[in-house]
Amino acid sequence: DIARGVSTSIPKHLLPFPSEFIFQIPAASFTTVESRMNSLLENLDLRWRYKGQIATGVGFARANVWSRAARRRREKKNGGERIAQNSSDEGDDDDDEGEEEVEEEEPALGFKIQLRMDKGSEGVGVMVRWLQGRESVLFESFCGMLKRQMAN
Repeated sequence: DIARGVSTSIPKHLLPFPSEFIFQIPAASFTTVESRMNSLLENLDLRWRYKGQIATGVGFARANVWSRAARRRREKKNGGERIAQNSSDEGDDDDDEGEEEVEEEEPALGFKIQLRMDKGSEGVGVMVRWLQGRESVLFESFCGMLKRQMAN
């Protein structure tokens, strides 16, 4: 934040990409926002762990798993897996090993989400911090999706 606000004479494209995204969800209770966020992120194909005592969660995604195209691919894949499982007599152990290898890949995006009740404002504040990954577009896309889905 300091680097971005020092001077107005520096072109914006030369400044580092912001590593935090903060937004408000007006007129919502803390527990409603908390449960909505958890259900949204648990339904995506990413690792998500939330600690309610400190109102903070950390997540890691291998790729963009929140876009419409990614959801379609997941539905298509899940539909194909169900058909394959129904037609085969026994499951292969190799499939489980492949899934473990995928889980060990380095994430394309790591993020931390913190919820807070701001004094003097109605609603819940949401802070998303970029922890891991190289693609700023991926972080920006994730934050946009989160803000849209949380506002609904």
